[in-house]
Amino acid sequence: MRRSRLPIVALLLAGWGPFQCSDPTVDDANALIRQGKGAEALEALKALDADRPEVHFARGLAHVLNEQPDEARTALDNAYRLTAEALTDGSAKDADREARLLDLKRRISFARGQAAVAKEDWKAAYEEFANALRLDPSDEAARWNTELAWFKLHPPCNMRDDDHEPDDPRADAKPFDPQKADKRLLCPADEDWYAIEAPHGAFLYVNVEGKVDTEDGETRQVTLELYGPEEGGEALRSAPLEKGKATVGISGLPSGGAWKVRVAGPGRAEVTYKIGVELVLPCPSDDEKEENDAPEAATAAQDGELPGLKSCPGDADWFRVTVPKGEGREIQVRHDPSRGKLAAALFDADGVTPLAAPEGAALKVEQGDEERTVLVQVNTAEHQENTYTLVVKKSDEDEKDDEKSEDEKKDDQQDQQQDQDEQQQQDQQQPQPQPQAQQDQVDIEKLVESLDKHQKNPQLEKMLRGLPAYPQMEDY
Repeated sequence: MRRSRLPIVALLLAGWGPFQCSDPTVDDANALIRQGKGAEALEALKALDADRPEVHFARGLAHVLNEQPDEARTALDNAYRLTAEALTDGSAKDADREARLLDLKRRISFARGQAAVAKEDWKAAYEEFANALRLDPSDEAARWNTELAWFKLHPPCNMRDDDHEPDDPRADAKPFDPQKADKRLLCPADEDWYAIEAPHGAFLYVNVEGKVDTEDGETRQVTLELYGPEEGGEALRSAPLEKGKATVGISGLPSGGAWKVRVAGPGRAEVTYKIGVELVLPCPSDDEKEENDAPEAATAAQDGELPGLKSCPGDADWFRVTVPKGEGREIQVRHDPSRGKLAAALFDADGVTPLAAPEGAALKVEQGDEERTVLVQVNTAEHQENTYTLVVKKSDEDEKDDEKSEDEKKDDQQDQQQDQDEQQQQDQQQPQPQPQAQQDQVDIEKLVESLDKHQKNPQLEKMLRGLPAYPQMEDY
């Protein structure tokens, strides 16, 4: 890492009231520091372990000279702490001593700024130098270093530009590198040029996705332009950056060579963007799924998208799709008809028996009682090559059934919860059984009284009164 070093300002340790240094070891270390001899100063301070601000300060400056920012920060923090405590605990008994303490505090802040610069921590450096400047607005060294730290913390756009520079004017257009397509930066009053080698008859499409930085109140009108390989001349295609996107392209380039792309526009705002290039070589060059130009060589296609395909005149592409039992499928061939129309057809597994013609933009495979395999054939329709994406997905009915199944699951869960709530409510409404002690207890006197309604039986009354009273089980 390159170090951005600032000149070390001689910070003389003048007397400062209660912390006035009378130690010859510190005096010797300060003299060595003024001579730029940091290592010798540290060696001189080794035998001194006093917890005094002038000792920590001298040790911190020596570490700064030795490019030891972490050690310097530790020593300077200790010096700053002790100085701040002296300013608040009443040690500064008069204005002169308080002024000396404040001056020491300023010097420590400046030294901490230097330690931050050694680590290229520009935020910390700015804060420390600004603090030193606040303590003494006339300190020109602190002012200069504050401005430098702010500049490093907020560099102008041309110092943050991407690694594709210099790429303007047109003559300096560099070859497009897919590895450097992201995190591009367009600075004010700047333009970016790219060179793309493409043969005659190729498909060339360029797209840009970007964002205009308007935080500073600036604006920018960005345009994406495509130029031929010839020097000079106007743009053959152009498109403004709208809603963060712009695309230009030509199907079947009229000539081969280094085609140029320009990203530019009036305004002072910065623009961050990424650039993408689609270059499709002319037929007979084909896609990576070849050779799949016969039913027996059909490429397997699963549910989802199969992008980056190409159809050449007189060269059919075949794909094999397996449809599970009880399900249907829709198969689409997505392409740009303006480049050249394509045709698709559906066949049985033998590749001979036709099954269906396209319905709109899709081939449909109906639900069946067994798993089945179908073949899809893709051809050019007007003897113009084109690129396309094959899309295989469940039919609309199956997707609705899947949605219905999910809805039914939710309904079942809701019904189950409702049943549980109703059962709980019924249980709460039913009368609670009385305690067993109340049900089993018998009042002998009431029983004997009830016999008055009938003809008295002295033997029965005597027997009842002689019954022992047994305690209930819960009384044990």
